[in-house]
Amino acid sequence: MLFGKQANRVENPGEIHNTETVNVSIKHKTTIKQKNKNKMKRIFTLVFAVLAAIGMKAQMHGALNFVGASKVSVMTTVIDNPSDTVSFVMNDMTTGSITLPAMKGMSTIPSFTIENVKFSMGANHVVSFSDQTFTAKAEADGAEKQITGSSLSGEYNMADNSLTLKVVFKYGAMPMEMTYEIKSYYLKAISGAINVSVGGVYNYSNDNVTYKLRKYTDGSVEKVDVEVPTYTLDNTIMGNITLGSYVIKGLTYSEEKGGFYHDYKGDGLSFHFMAESGGTKTMDGIYQFNPEKENNILVVYCGSQITSIENAFQVGAMPFPITSTFNNATNAVDNIEAGKPTVKDGNMYDLNGQRVGSNAKGIVIVNGKKYLRR
Repeated sequence: MLFGKQANRVENPGEIHNTETVNVSIKHKTTIKQKNKNKMKRIFTLVFAVLAAIGMKAQMHGALNFVGASKVSVMTTVIDNPSDTVSFVMNDMTTGSITLPAMKGMSTIPSFTIENVKFSMGANHVVSFSDQTFTAKAEADGAEKQITGSSLSGEYNMADNSLTLKVVFKYGAMPMEMTYEIKSYYLKAISGAINVSVGGVYNYSNDNVTYKLRKYTDGSVEKVDVEVPTYTLDNTIMGNITLGSYVIKGLTYSEEKGGFYHDYKGDGLSFHFMAESGGTKTMDGIYQFNPEKENNILVVYCGSQITSIENAFQVGAMPFPITSTFNNATNAVDNIEAGKPTVKDGNMYDLNGQRVGSNAKGIVIVNGKKYLRR
């Protein structure tokens, strides 16, 4: 029977031909699939490169400011600074400039700018500063000082908006090198109008204030620091008043509040307060927030955009609370019909009126306004 089957297969070459055709067809289809897969891979790689380039070019319009803790090392001396500001300017897709702040070591080093810093765009939107030497100049007491850098390295991570740098250099005629290190986060500035309610009865406004916010990760916890700006309110019941700037640190996300929240009554913060009536100053000094009253701030984000900042506080022995509200209307989505949720509690809702969390995408409603989250 074995020989008979072999004879039959030989006598029917058409069957053999059909089998080979099927095998060839399968191989052909597999080859086409692999080519298509490679083609799609190339397309996705190209798209990623284009998006990365767009992201880079979008930031080539001015200085990016980053704030964070730094340290300066000179031999065995280490000086920590809890808050420094570093600026990074992209000149093109491969070079930029970095401005370091004034720093203290054996002597005070003035702020200086390092030009023509080389960088490259890596995976996951990480800009890498490979180890490089540099020269720069600084001015101190009217005299120009030469700065010779033996090393500059670090990275700018666009995913979490962090800038990490390590810079080693000699200043002027100093015989020893200094090392400056910083881990900082992008300082976002937003401008607009602010509404202020005093005691829930008197309402005032200022059409142009600028908040500065820093969003960062502390361990595994995402946090926000807010620099409340100096602003004036005219024709109040106390005359023209000026409220000075201060920084509230460590806001964390609250599901209940629908944003980053912090009660800072126990933080020991103070600010400058001045009141003027009829050309005479009636109050002018540094005042603390009342530690026995509610002093809290809420920052609501829509994706990476800030939609509102609400700050409720009470100053010293003043008998009435003050609430300032900043709404960033530029992020609103207009001409979109939504459902009926109009509750203004700072929480985020979808178009069906269901409350959603901070990771929600698409059209959401915050305080009765529609926003697009990407």
